[in-house]
Amino acid sequence: MQGVQTFTDFRARPFLIEQMMRPVKAGRIVHAQLFQGPDGVGKRTAAELCARAMNCRDAINPPCNKCPSCLQFLSGNSPNLIRVKPEKNQIKVDPIRDVISKVSLKPNEGRLAVIIEDADKMNENAQNALLKTLEEAPEYAVFFLIAEKAGVLLPTIRSRCQMFRFAPLSNEEVKSGLMHLGISEIEAENASKISNGSIGLALKRMKDDETEPFRRKVLSALKRIKKNSDVANAFLELQDEKDKASEILEIYENTAHRLIRYAFSKANELSEDEKAILSNGINGAKLMEAVVMCAKRLKANVSFQSAMEMLFFDIVSQEDKG
Repeated sequence: MQGVQTFTDFRARPFLIEQMMRPVKAGRIVHAQLFQGPDGVGKRTAAELCARAMNCRDAINPPCNKCPSCLQFLSGNSPNLIRVKPEKNQIKVDPIRDVISKVSLKPNEGRLAVIIEDADKMNENAQNALLKTLEEAPEYAVFFLIAEKAGVLLPTIRSRCQMFRFAPLSNEEVKSGLMHLGISEIEAENASKISNGSIGLALKRMKDDETEPFRRKVLSALKRIKKNSDVANAFLELQDEKDKASEILEIYENTAHRLIRYAFSKANELSEDEKAILSNGINGAKLMEAVVMCAKRLKANVSFQSAMEMLFFDIVSQEDKG
């Protein structure tokens, strides 16, 4: 969500703005925060806003983006910011140990903000190392864990974090967000329809002509599932996509979020693919649970074929399972 510089710009999430702003202004921000949701819905932006705001010199309307602290954060050179990213799709224990070492040193002024991107890609050793610090975090440090699949994190880590859930946006919210970034109304309208509720994904798909055909292929496999005997044929659609397992699960997770949102409010318009999936008796909650289990199986080195077939079996209607 490039272009978002203040909480006011983050207008698609009024409820989250209120939740995040209140403790920041009161100076009582929780030492560990977990921002969960699909890619491209504002998790990283929210963490960066909070990090900047809690160090801002303007106590009334932080972040001001004018004081020395804000300007350092915006330039990416703030001594109060520690950022961790996966290497080769994983966060191992050594980068976390490095963070722990840095956090042990109190900053000259302000508070340390530790942003762990894709925190759900920490391996078990990394998570256990971080847990010890979260249990006894210094009062001057705040950890922001950004994750698509919070369920992959240790329950003990999740229990020590304040959770903020970032659901997919409606098509209209995506369109508005894209226009705020300077994209024309027509382009924003078209991109919002293939965004899966994600501004980041909409931007990516505007640049990648191959993304939409792949998404349709992945959803086509899901549309085949009505009974157990459909599983083998459904997997045939994906058998050559082993190297894109994470992208497949991302598409299914985004679809699950949209189906759940539709079930509760009918606020977002479903695509024809999503309508077909829903008509097969596949609801969002069932699909989300299957995606989480599939991710765990793949992480445990279950083969791609077995993991995907088990995902499909998991979402077959209860009536068929008997």
